[in-house]
Amino acid sequence: MFWQDRQEARPSPSVAVCYIPCSICRNFRMRHTLSDELIESLRQGPLLAGLSPELVRELLPQLEYRHWPRRRIVMTPRETVEEFCLLIQGRVKITRQNPDTGRELTLFLLGPGDGFNVVSLLDGRPHEVTAETLDDVEALCGPVTLWQSWLDQHPSLLRAVRRYVDRQLRQLSELASDLALHDTMTRLAHLILRNFEDSRQDPRRDLLRGLSHEELAHLIGTVRVVVNRLLREMREEGIVDCEGGELHVRNLQKLLAVAEGHLSRQNGQKR
Repeated sequence: MFWQDRQEARPSPSVAVCYIPCSICRNFRMRHTLSDELIESLRQGPLLAGLSPELVRELLPQLEYRHWPRRRIVMTPRETVEEFCLLIQGRVKITRQNPDTGRELTLFLLGPGDGFNVVSLLDGRPHEVTAETLDDVEALCGPVTLWQSWLDQHPSLLRAVRRYVDRQLRQLSELASDLALHDTMTRLAHLILRNFEDSRQDPRRDLLRGLSHEELAHLIGTVRVVVNRLLREMREEGIVDCEGGELHVRNLQKLLAVAEGHLSRQNGQKR
């Protein structure tokens, strides 16, 4: 268990009792105490990396527990200034959409230990992004103003959030470079390689698992039919396999060669 029920006195028959299971209880602070397992898991995650167990145990019980089913919009641009959420379980995608064409680009794919939306947390302004769950998701959420007060009071938390922002800026820079400079095969190879490296370091960071070709297309700025064709070519070359909806790297050297080969050819053309 990530959390443990507190021992409470049995209420008298005249007291109204909530029979909602603890797994979907909204009031994390009142119903649960943080377990050592959850504390350690979050301290190893991207957002709270390096914080002391004591600080995490002090802050997180002040947040509320949330549970959302898959394929649920959990944050709109207007709501980005209201709450900041820390993921415990499941994946959330952060997207931008063209209102005229409906075309969507996934900016970030978040997993356990990630937080959203850090831009509005830091500047206090609405951010034109949408957060949507890809799995059943569990999170700890609190008002942006509460998190901002923590940043003022705890320098170690501020440093951790700055490191997290630096990481997201690097990801955005890589995405921008891919979209501007590389073809779709190269972009797909980069996406698979990054996920392979991240998941090898931490199995919880296998964020591409089970994603549809449509979702993969949103991550590299293309459409589903193109991803279908590219993955078919990769399978024929023995680079990847798609079994039961799961994407597996079969030949890492060939995958690296695909990316490097495209990069070399493009650089040669530019020269």
